[in-house]
Amino acid sequence: MSTTEPPKPELTSILTQVQTLQTDREKLMKELEMAKQKVEKLTEGKRQEMQQSLNTVISKWLEDSVENEGVRTQFKEGMERLVKNTAEDSGVWQVVVCASAAHSKRLNEMEKLRGEYEELKTRVNGDFGGPEGSRKRAREETKEAGGSAAPAGGGEGGDFWSGFEDLVKGGRGFDPAL
Repeated sequence: MSTTEPPKPELTSILTQVQTLQTDREKLMKELEMAKQKVEKLTEGKRQEMQQSLNTVISKWLEDSVENEGVRTQFKEGMERLVKNTAEDSGVWQVVVCASAAHSKRLNEMEKLRGEYEELKTRVNGDFGGPEGSRKRAREETKEAGGSAAPAGGGEGGDFWSGFEDLVKGGRGFDPAL
């Protein structure tokens, strides 16, 4: 018996370990392939979501915000590259999504306010009297009623402002304690 040959039980043990490692490696390779397929499916779903955002909200924002067609086209091509690479974590993508969403929100708010304005306009038959108009009507009604009726807190026989004007013009000054 020579001392350079390993005994048979050790060789069998090593071969068994190698075979077990090979089987484990094949299992891990299959799991890795399945995980890659899942990631690709998730990535494809995210890519489609990003493409939809680009085609709707972001495109509308670009049309409303950028007048130069060349700049708009160049920017949109850059956004297409981000979508193609599914670069959702890109700072540029995130800023554009936020800006376009804010733009869309403002447009919706403006449309809502426009609708409310139209509703109010029809409710009062289109006759909005501004603050100036209401003040003039109040003065005209007071004059028509026979002069200067004293409002609450007014002076003797006249309205508060006439009394105040007389005090200032007369040089007597204004004493708030009066």
